[in-house]
Amino acid sequence: MSTLNDVVINKLSGGLGRRTPEQDMVSGLLFDGETTGEFEADKVERLASLEDAKDFGITEDNDLNGQSVYYQIQQFFRLNPSGDLYIMKTAANSYEDIAGKAFDMQQKANGNIRQMAIIYSGATTFEDTLDAVAVAQTQAELAFADYMPFEVILEGKGFDSTDVQSLAGKSANVSVVVAMDVEKAAKYPNSAAVGLALGAVSKAKVSENIAWVEKFNLTGEGFSKAGFVGGEEIKTLSKLRELNENRYIFARTHTGLAGVYFNDSSTCTTGTSDFAYIENNRTINKATRLLRTALLPKLASPVLVDIDGKLPQSVSKSFEGLCRSALEGMIANQEVSVFDVYVDPKQNILATSELKIKAEITPIGTARKITVDLGFKNPFGIDKA
Repeated sequence: MSTLNDVVINKLSGGLGRRTPEQDMVSGLLFDGETTGEFEADKVERLASLEDAKDFGITEDNDLNGQSVYYQIQQFFRLNPSGDLYIMKTAANSYEDIAGKAFDMQQKANGNIRQMAIIYSGATTFEDTLDAVAVAQTQAELAFADYMPFEVILEGKGFDSTDVQSLAGKSANVSVVVAMDVEKAAKYPNSAAVGLALGAVSKAKVSENIAWVEKFNLTGEGFSKAGFVGGEEIKTLSKLRELNENRYIFARTHTGLAGVYFNDSSTCTTGTSDFAYIENNRTINKATRLLRTALLPKLASPVLVDIDGKLPQSVSKSFEGLCRSALEGMIANQEVSVFDVYVDPKQNILATSELKIKAEITPIGTARKITVDLGFKNPFGIDKA
C-alpha cells in the first residue's frame, strides 16, 4: 500500500535529562589531577550526561599524564545513559590518599551515592592498589555506620598476570577491576575500565550480576576488545580461571556469541562470604536504607508494655508491619526472593530502652553455572535380544 509523500516528525523523549525517582543508579567518581579544566577541587558536582562533564571543562584533551577522568565518565554514560554521576576532584599524593577521601565525598553528596569508582593518575604498583583496597574498605565501613552505605570499585593499577595475588579476605565492600580495552590501553597504560563497571552496576537492579550476558554486553565506543590493565591479552582458560578464583573483575568473550562481558561481580572477600558479590552488598545496603527510613520516625517514641512487661501483640505487629511495608517494593521489583521480620514480644524494653527487630532476606539467586546433561537416545530402546 503506497502512502502520500510527507514530512514525518517523530516525537522523542529524554532530552530534558529528567531522572526516575529510583536512587539505586546514583554513582560517584573520585579522582585527582591538575588537568581537569576549571573543575573546582574538593567540591561535588552531579552529572546527568557526558555533556555536563564537558560544561565543567572535562574533555578528552584533559586525559594526560595518567589521567583518565573523561574516559571513565564517557564509559559510564555509554553503558547507562540514564545514570546519575557525582564527581569530585581532590589532591592526593598516593592511591591510598585518594581512597581515603571516599567517605568525605559521600558526605558532601548527602549520602546519595550507592556505588563509587576511584581512580588515581599517579604512578602506582599493585601493592599500592592493595593499600588502597584496605583504605577504601575503612571508608565504606564508616559510611555504613553513618547509614549511607556504598560499594567501592578500584582500578587494579600495576596489575601483573605473572604475579597474581589473591584478593580474598581483603575487603568485602571493595571490588578490583583489571579489565581494559586493548586499544585504549595504549593511551591509558595503567588504567582499568572502572567507569564501564560503574555504569554496569548502576544500570543493574541491586540483585543483578553485571556478568549477566543477556543484559550487559560491554562492546561499544571505547571498549571493543577484551584486555587487561596495560593492554595485555589473556586467552588461556587456565589463567582466566585463576584470575576469577582470585576475585578479580575482568572482561571476557564467550565462544559462539559476539560481544564482550564481565566475568563476575566479585568483591575482595572469600567466595563463601555472604558478601562475596556486589549484588549481595547492594541488596543489603538498599534494605538497610529502607528499614532505617521506615523506623526513624519511631525513634524515642513511647512503647506500651503489658502487665508482665512484655510487648503487646499490637505493638510487635505494628513494628513488623512498618518493616514489611518498607521491603515489599524489593519483592515487587524482584530484588529479593522473600523476607521475614520478627519482633520478640518477650524483650525487656523497660530495662534496656532498646527495641530489637530481626529481619531476614532471601536474596535472588544467580546462575553462575548452568549444567546440562546431554546425550543420545534411541527411540526404539536397547535391543536386549
